[in-house]
Amino acid sequence: MIKTDFLFVYEVKNRELENITLLAAELQRRGFSVAFLNTWACLNNPFEDYDAEVLVVSACYTTDTYKFFTRHASRFRKVVNLQWEQVLRNGYAEADGATSWDFAGDALVTRHICWGENTKNRLMAKYNVADEFLKVCGYISLDFYRDEFRPFIKTRDELFSEFGLDTNKTTSLFISSFAIATMPKENMGTAPGDFNDVFVKNTIDSQKAVLDWFGAACREYPDHQFIYRAHPSESDNPVLLKLAEEIPNFYYISKYPVKHWISNCDKIYNWTSTSAAEVYAAGKQAFILEPVPVDHRVTYPFFEGGETVKTYDQFKTTVEMDLNTPNQPLDTTKFAECYMQSETPVYKNLCDVLEETFHSTSYSCKNYFPTNCAKERAFENNYIKFWNSYPNILLVKLAKATTWNFPLLNNRRDKEIPDRKNLAKLKKYYEGRTKTNASSQEEIDALIAKFRTIIG
Repeated sequence: MIKTDFLFVYEVKNRELENITLLAAELQRRGFSVAFLNTWACLNNPFEDYDAEVLVVSACYTTDTYKFFTRHASRFRKVVNLQWEQVLRNGYAEADGATSWDFAGDALVTRHICWGENTKNRLMAKYNVADEFLKVCGYISLDFYRDEFRPFIKTRDELFSEFGLDTNKTTSLFISSFAIATMPKENMGTAPGDFNDVFVKNTIDSQKAVLDWFGAACREYPDHQFIYRAHPSESDNPVLLKLAEEIPNFYYISKYPVKHWISNCDKIYNWTSTSAAEVYAAGKQAFILEPVPVDHRVTYPFFEGGETVKTYDQFKTTVEMDLNTPNQPLDTTKFAECYMQSETPVYKNLCDVLEETFHSTSYSCKNYFPTNCAKERAFENNYIKFWNSYPNILLVKLAKATTWNFPLLNNRRDKEIPDRKNLAKLKKYYEGRTKTNASSQEEIDALIAKFRTIIG
């Protein structure tokens, strides 16, 4: 068993890895030891057996989410949730009934990092999370737009040359938030208060219209480069692959965290992505595309009230707009409620909380899996193989035919007998996510070393 002060269990590489390696660099500078595990890489592969004082996780909504992330450490004393998805769409934030983003169970006594007062107030008022478990620190991704972190960001020459982009041409970046359009239904929320039907339709219709605009603009402005930057959870889309193959100035790219693209592109387009916060911090010329009316539930509070681009002619105007003309469509008041602004870098605020948690005699958390899950639960970790297996099909049938109170049956009563076509799609999705999110120790060490040269 490997002992470490902090174990980071992360999920989405592009969203999290640079952020948590920055935290690791600062923690190491303060004298602490750190280690990392990726949930997707652990799904089908053995992983190290860790004993951690503090487990730092990506999410913690309920006891089930808590169990999912904490199962990756055999021993730990405390848990801190970095809460990478906390600025909610209006429909979730305003729902009276249960949603997939509700807090319950062990999440009510786990420490949560909040980007702004908006999140803290919501968790206290709606779920009665105690003030001591909520720490407003700001959003660490915004640190990368500070002057001192400019050396970390890839240069335009470095980034563009890798993908055959011309550094001398005006380049527009569209940041996709269309992940749900290609997401298997098994991975969507299922709570009564969710609005998946509306969300999926709005997403699919909007994506089609946006791609029509970009396809037409690429042909009308052949010297202008257009990049479609895929969402970290977005599966390969054959329509996008075909566009990139047929149109020389259209690029479909998912590699590298979005901060590198925001920093180096000239115009930034958005639909309903919270990366708008980073665009705002970068001070870039920005636009919100709304080719199809967006249901109030689907968007975010700081998008409302701002000017949106609703027609192709309006879109053309933005393409032709002089780069020196400022444009920022967000509601800055609502934005400030969601993202705390501070002179102190956020990574330092975060590490203060992590260090305080480490030394505290409070915040002890429950450990449901005090042995190495990699060995004991390898069969269940291999989700696709197990879900597609005859034993699981029999368990689903038995669960529906009986009222026996066993965990293996209880968590299958609301499941459907596996559909082979959907399972094949799900298998491809999981394989893609694992490939995209797994990181080597060498890559992690290189990032930490780079940050150490910046922060000292």
